[in-house]
Parts: sequence; C-alpha cells; structure tokens
Amino acid sequence: MRSLVLALSILLPGGGDVWYADPSPPGAIPTRHAIPSTPDEIKWRVEQLRANGVLRVADRRIESRTLMLDVYERRGFQPLWTHPAAVEGLARAIDAAEQHGLDPEHYHRSALSEGPGAAPPSALWGGAGPPPGRAADLDLLRTDAFVRLSSHLRFGKVEPEGPSTGAEASWRFGGSHAMDNLVAVVSSGRVEQALASLPPRHIVYQGLMTALADLRAVAATGGWDRIPDGPTMRRDSTDARVPALRRRLGVTPPFAAEQDAGILRFDAALEAAVTSFQHTHGLNEDGLVGAATRSALNVPVERRIDQVRVNLERARWVAHQLPDAFVAVNVAGARVYVLQGDSVVFETRAIVGTDYTRTPLFSAPMLYVDLNPTWTVPASVAGEVLGALREDSTYLQVQGIRVLDASGREVDPSEIDFSRYTDGTFPYVFRQDPGPTNALGEIKLMFPNKHSVYLHDTPSRGLFAAEKRLFSHGCIRVQNPLGLAEVVIGDPERWNREALRAEIDKGITQTIPLDKPMPVYVLYWTASVDLHGELHFYPDVYGRDAAILAGLDMDDGR
Repeated sequence: MRSLVLALSILLPGGGDVWYADPSPPGAIPTRHAIPSTPDEIKWRVEQLRANGVLRVADRRIESRTLMLDVYERRGFQPLWTHPAAVEGLARAIDAAEQHGLDPEHYHRSALSEGPGAAPPSALWGGAGPPPGRAADLDLLRTDAFVRLSSHLRFGKVEPEGPSTGAEASWRFGGSHAMDNLVAVVSSGRVEQALASLPPRHIVYQGLMTALADLRAVAATGGWDRIPDGPTMRRDSTDARVPALRRRLGVTPPFAAEQDAGILRFDAALEAAVTSFQHTHGLNEDGLVGAATRSALNVPVERRIDQVRVNLERARWVAHQLPDAFVAVNVAGARVYVLQGDSVVFETRAIVGTDYTRTPLFSAPMLYVDLNPTWTVPASVAGEVLGALREDSTYLQVQGIRVLDASGREVDPSEIDFSRYTDGTFPYVFRQDPGPTNALGEIKLMFPNKHSVYLHDTPSRGLFAAEKRLFSHGCIRVQNPLGLAEVVIGDPERWNREALRAEIDKGITQTIPLDKPMPVYVLYWTASVDLHGELHFYPDVYGRDAAILAGLDMDDGR
C-alpha cells in the first residue's frame, strides 16, 4: 500500500494534503488517509536511522551521525535543502572532489543527479517539487554527502598515520554549534564556498592539486613513452632509444633528418633533462640512464596519479595550522628540511630505519642539542652488542663501550659472563663514550619522544651516497648535522658552524638548550611539491601507499 501511495503522489497536484481511499467492500464508506508529507517521510527515515544505525536510500548507505540526526530531529524533520543555490553548489562541490583526489561517487553523485528531483525544485513538477518520498530521499542524501565531504576535505578520508593537526584544529561543523552552522550555510546557499574553504591552503597541497590535473591530462592523451631495457645511456652515446627518451622528458631533438644519426645522440640538453628528472625522483643526479632511472621513467602515469592522490590525503592530515618554523623529516625521501614561513632554509640527506626497524611517524618539540654525546644502547640493539662480543671479546674496549648496572654504576666487563644472556634477559646497560666510533657521531639533536628516536651525526658517512638510505635502527642520521644545529639553535653569532666545530673539537660532552623549542614532524611522503612548485616523487620504501589508496577508493556509501 505504501508504494501505491507514493506512486499516486507523483500523479496528483501539490497543495495541501493529498488523500486516497482504502479499497472497501461494495456499499461500505471508504476510509480516507492523508498521503505523508515530506517532513513525515523524513521523520520515518530518520527514525529508522536512529534505530538501526544505518539507512539505505536510493541504494546508498547513510550512516547514523549525531550531526545528521540533530539537523532533522531538532528542526521538526523539516527539509533542509530548499535553497536552489545550495543544491546547485553542493552538486558542483561533489564534482570538484575529484580535484582533491577523492571520488565524487562516494558522495552520492549519481543518486543525486539521476531521476526526478535532481534539479532545483522550481524546475520540476510544475514548481511543486518532487513527491514527498523522493524529496525526503534527496534531502537526506544531500545532508549525508555534505557531512561526508566536509569531513574528508578537512581531516582526510582515511585514518591518519603519524602526526595530524586535525585534532587541534577548529571545526565549523563539530561541537555544540555544528547543527546551527550547517543549517546557516545551507540556508544561505553558500555551500560550494563553505566546502571550498575546508582543504589545506598550504602551498604543497595546492601544488599537488595542480600536479594531479596535469598528470590526468597526460593520461588522457595515452600516457608517456616507455623506455626499453638496454645498456646504460650516457652523454655522447648513440642509442636507438634516445628519441623515446626525448619524448618522455619533453626535450626537443636536434635539427636533423630522421635518418641522421644526430637524432639518436645523447646530447648535453638530454643529459640536463635526465639530471633534472633524477633530482625530482629521489635518484642520484649523475645524468646516466641506468636501471634505476629507467625504472622511474617507466612508472605508468596512472600510478603517479595514485601517488599524488595518496599524498593529498596525507596533506589533509597535517597541513593545517603548521607552525611558522619547524623541522620536517620525509622518511620516504630520506631527507631533512627546516621550513620558516614560505621558505626552505635548510635541506640535507638523511639515513632512516630499515624495513625491519622502521622510523616511526610522529611529532615532538626539539629541546636541546648535545655535542660529543654518549650513546646509551637501546635494549632492542643490545643483542647485537652481545653477538659482537661472542665474535670478539675486545669489542667493548675497541668501541669505547662501558657496562652499567640498573643504578648507573659502572661494572667491570670481565666480571660478567655475557654468554649467559640474550637481549631479552640482559640485566645491564651498554653506554658508548664520545669518540670517533660513537654511533651518534659528534652531535645529537634531541626531541624527546616515546620512540627514543632523534636526529644525529654518524661515523658511517659513506652511506649518504646511496639512493635508498635505509640503514638505521629507526633514528635519523643527518648528512649535515652542524648546519642543521646552527639553524635550529637560531643564534648565529654565538653558535655558528665554526663555533660548534670548535666546541666539538674539545672532546667534552656539552648540552645546548634551545631558547625556543622547534617542532619536528617525522612524515612519510612519496609525492610532494616543493615551495617552488616543483613536483617530487620518492619510492614507497615501507609500502605504506597501498593501504591509503585502498581507503580512498573504498565507497563507504555502498
């Protein structure tokens, strides 16, 4: 009977209640019932939503949220989306979600754009609007789409990994005034403008959006040429693959006929383009097209699009309300930066954790710098020292490592039978003295945290030349630690690099407190845009992208 009522409501004119009669035996007086109004239909659906926690509308899933329920229950179930500009603005904002790496279908685009009632009420049904059931469906779908999209643009769609500034950020559609703010935005018709204000305004986020559009344009033309396998290409060599390499890098060939060998020559312009490509793809900038560079060149444009989408999501987690000055560590790129305002004032290579001892993602304030630091060997590394002792009984003396008991008292190593212990049972602590073999090198930059991770120097400086620099137990080794210390201390007259070098050369352990704590963000970005707008890609060394991409592609409105 309910379906019959809704079918009749499509055929009958609007204006007041519409009535239908129950089928009755001959001679009986028919009973009249009012066809439900739009508020009645909304109430019926909202009650189902509150009771069941989920509601399916037009084959779409609407979840029970406090805001979703409040909008209707506290307003007597009146429809919200009565302003034509609000309806049209929401439709445009849903389409624009694609520019942010989000899928418009996850915000009910098809359900809202197909069938009667998709257009503003004045355009259909002789100005009366869609029938009540359809009107209720559309209203609920639009509110759910708005709530979903606003949350995803502001905080991200996928649960954050690592540091996030979202929790501290003010949120217009959260808290005690959420319903009033939502109603005010929709009633004003400025829905599109409200949603456009939610993503980060940071230059990196805006640059990634531009990069996404550019990459999609490349994909629309068929992608880029693949460089066939073969020997390393280098300056002044001749190779049949050179034309494909030129097309891939957008380098104009020399003026020559197709049969001229000059078009196959790897010239200076092509070498410069290769070096630039290597710079933006985390590769050693040698101008050679070997296996690693060729592999990066041959990554399909569709995969690069996915990388940018994933890192737009990461930017939504962290790029709101960043401090004026901070240290950023990109674990995927194995690089350390210091940013002040809109400038990168320092940049250097880093070494990060192996795949088995991954550098964690977090944020903490840097508080002090240690010169000539000692190194207290973490329990997780003590097993390696015990293993080295089994191979060489003089290992502790050669490495300058002392043994301390639980109270910090030094213990004579000759009195300990190290063979009795494993890393899980060892009751002592190893501590390495300052010196040329110290694992922390000459300087340590401390931002105390539960992970016992910090930035530091290293005696193994040759490892910085590697393209993939995954060698540490989780801490972050810095190629130019004195330059980093000079910037974060921020007192160049007293603590410039020369002054730091002079103090280190004294061989005395010394602590330099920072006058102002410097925030440190340990992040993981496989695609980013620098402050000059240059797009950079880095390998997904820990394999973190896939889970985020799956979350972005999951339609939780199904």
